[in-house]
Amino acid sequence: MRKSSIVLSAAAAAATCARLAVRRKRKKALKPLNKGVTYELLAMALASDYESVYYIKMKDSSYIEFGPEKDSRQLRIISQGDDFFADTIVNCHRLVYKDDQERFLKTFSRENMLEALRRGETFTLDYRLVIDGVPRYYNLKTAACNCRSYVVIGVRNVDEQTRRELAENEKNRTYGQIAAALASRYEVIYYVNVNTDEFTEYAASEKYSQLEIGNKGSDFFKLSQENMQRDIYPEDLPMMRREMEKERFLSELAKDESYSLTYRLMLDGNPEYVNLRAVRPDDDPDHVIIAVTNIDSSKRREQEFNEALGSVMTMATKDVLTGVKNKLAYTQSTAELDGSIKRGEQPEFGIVVCDVNGLKNVNDTAGHQAGDEYLRAACSIICHVFKHSPVFRVGGDEFAVLLSGEDYTDREELLKTLKAVMLANKVSGDVTAASGMAVFNPRDRSVEAVFNRADAAMYRNKKTFK
Repeated sequence: MRKSSIVLSAAAAAATCARLAVRRKRKKALKPLNKGVTYELLAMALASDYESVYYIKMKDSSYIEFGPEKDSRQLRIISQGDDFFADTIVNCHRLVYKDDQERFLKTFSRENMLEALRRGETFTLDYRLVIDGVPRYYNLKTAACNCRSYVVIGVRNVDEQTRRELAENEKNRTYGQIAAALASRYEVIYYVNVNTDEFTEYAASEKYSQLEIGNKGSDFFKLSQENMQRDIYPEDLPMMRREMEKERFLSELAKDESYSLTYRLMLDGNPEYVNLRAVRPDDDPDHVIIAVTNIDSSKRREQEFNEALGSVMTMATKDVLTGVKNKLAYTQSTAELDGSIKRGEQPEFGIVVCDVNGLKNVNDTAGHQAGDEYLRAACSIICHVFKHSPVFRVGGDEFAVLLSGEDYTDREELLKTLKAVMLANKVSGDVTAASGMAVFNPRDRSVEAVFNRADAAMYRNKKTFK
């Protein structure tokens, strides 16, 4: 076989064979068809698709190699030989790509070819030839004529076509691997027809197949509602019944490319967090893909982290001595209020500033331990009066209360109560604290302005304890 060799269609091979057989019988003239089309013309047109066509006499394996004539629809003799199969072995070692040689010699034999033709099958083989140092894909195809006395072999260059197919297959394989990798994170996937509600279930975990949804079903949304009482954690049941109503579900899905729900399933008697994600395929508007993945471990780690973070933040914003919030917490709270003021939201709040009287004297005469108890007693009174508002220790002996809600509404009465308690303590010799209050005014540009007015009012009240 020559370097230029590779695959003939069965029709082309048969046509070429017929043309040669007719010529052997004294070159009998072919009957012209409509508009000058002849059988020979059709055969030549088909044969021109091949780089080489071999006409082999099976009795002795002698052969003639034909190739298309340049700029014409004629075949010309390129070479001939006495033993096609022996020459093929020699040319295989010389021309066939080394990785394909063993398979080529094992497959392309006289016996295999005749056996295929005997069964009425077309013998074909794909392989690579080395052309200018580069392996190129070729295809070989056979057809028999004259009761298998002669065999026609067509060889065609299919390199460009094969490489396109290989690239496409590789892309599909890559996409398949990606899809499989993504799908592996899901415990169960449902393919739901939104018109008929028929569905198919693909379960990756025996744990989830125990939910008894089944491999196929006729009414996904109805069956889901029926199984919820058994499968969904009770606290999440009302939400899931609402969200999995078909009309609501499809409405939510239509708002975005996907729809997601996190809830708890009862698995092996224990609630486990799962996430349901629904998407609509771009090329399949009649279906929805619903995938469920177990996120229990990650969800619980997140909860533990948030709890730990909350604990740290609580410690960071808590006054160790009195147990109320500290100056950092006050700064964070006022920063949020400042944001509201800048946005023009006009938040409704007030501030009470309290300053404990005589702390230095207690520390100097009775010691710091007694001073600490004195501060805690004052703080307890303030917290008892303003039960529904956060109390902050913003200085050594100074406290601030951010009034909101019920305490803001009753602020005047509550401040009177606080001052009455402190005046009574002054008479009895117990702990006292001066206090002052101010409320937010739309003219205020910050919380600090409110605090300053409350602080000034506190100093005016302090004079009553001198």
